Amino acid sequence: MQDDLRGFPSYGFSVVVKFGGSLMRDPIICKAALAEIERLTDQGHRILIVPGGGIPDKAIEAIDASHPLESFTAHHACALAQDQTGYLLADRAFSSKLVASSALGECRALAKDGKVPVLLPSRVLFTIDPVEWSWDITSDAVAAWIAWITSTPCLAILTDVDGVYREAATNDPAALIEQIDAHDLAKLGHTSIDACAANFMAKRGVPGVVINGAHPQRLAAWLERKRVTATTITVGNSNKVPIQIVASGAA
Repeated sequence: MQDDLRGFPSYGFSVVVKFGGSLMRDPIICKAALAEIERLTDQGHRILIVPGGGIPDKAIEAIDASHPLESFTAHHACALAQDQTGYLLADRAFSSKLVASSALGECRALAKDGKVPVLLPSRVLFTIDPVEWSWDITSDAVAAWIAWITSTPCLAILTDVDGVYREAATNDPAALIEQIDAHDLAKLGHTSIDACAANFMAKRGVPGVVINGAHPQRLAAWLERKRVTATTITVGNSNKVPIQIVASGAA
């Protein structure tokens, strides 16, 4: 998806990683996942992190459940929640190479310099206003959109489960979906990835994978074309999916 267009320099990201806010519930797991991302950066991967809403987002959802918020309030507060999570991930308490930035151009420069940019998405979202002000749109969809506008080859969603499960049976390993087309995934509704994100990936040709961030070595294995426990998301007959993900007998 990286195009060489005269006058339009490539962002050069090899993968957009949506770092699920759920991973911040356990600081040890969070730090281990970030350490693995930093190690991959040292190996030459250019990774752009898009943070989830995390703990601040859950607080907003709780308020909305008892006192329904206007769409303007919920949308803007949730975007800022992603920023807050991004700042925390980039703090030296959690990482050493992560740098928070609200500008994609600066993110490109940071990645070129061997850093791991963490996009604080609120400024981009407020300026361009690309998504609906709805609870149907989550940070998954935002990350998919970021991957598309930066022409990044794939999207890796790090979350707290091994992938997408049939009937949402996350406790049944046999229910793990090893591979699914993005169109079919969207039909399942909200799973471990939101339906709007899956539909966007299908329509815009963005392949991806859902990986358990508690096992960060799986991201490295995926990038190395090894077998891992995860769910790969394909986009029709496209050859853009760089790695085949197989769950059985995997890491």
